[in-house]
Amino acid sequence: MSFAAKRRLVLGLLVCIAVWPLAHRFLVASLHVDPWRLGGWAMYCTPKLQVEVALVPERGGRPIDLELPPELRASANRFASRRAVLGRFVRPVFLAREALDRLDVDSVVVTIQRDRLDPATNRIVATREYLRYSMDEGRRVRGGRFSTREVP
Repeated sequence: MSFAAKRRLVLGLLVCIAVWPLAHRFLVASLHVDPWRLGGWAMYCTPKLQVEVALVPERGGRPIDLELPPELRASANRFASRRAVLGRFVRPVFLAREALDRLDVDSVVVTIQRDRLDPATNRIVATREYLRYSMDEGRRVRGGRFSTREVP
């Protein structure tokens, strides 16, 4: 490898190291990626917070009281773990498909509650997303976010 090629390689690595904190900050702020992951520097000033996921089966647009199978609860826990790390990169449509396949329901509401540190107030606040999914005649899952709100 020539001296010029080595120099370009080192310069490229230095640029990447200099730009990554800004890119990581963007991912944390916009897509809710875990600041403790992906080599970010924000981990030194952010508490480790959890994500909670709940599945609410519905028939006729109304919630029903139905015990979820253990496999489905385990899938919801795996989804919550992945969502806590990768934020909105992990979509709940696959969890909704599994719930619609396993349960005899018209639709399912996936509720995702994520705690975060609000930089304006320095307090931990929770945001809750509600996403309703149903299956059409072609067995395709349809739906998505219908409500997002701050939890007091």
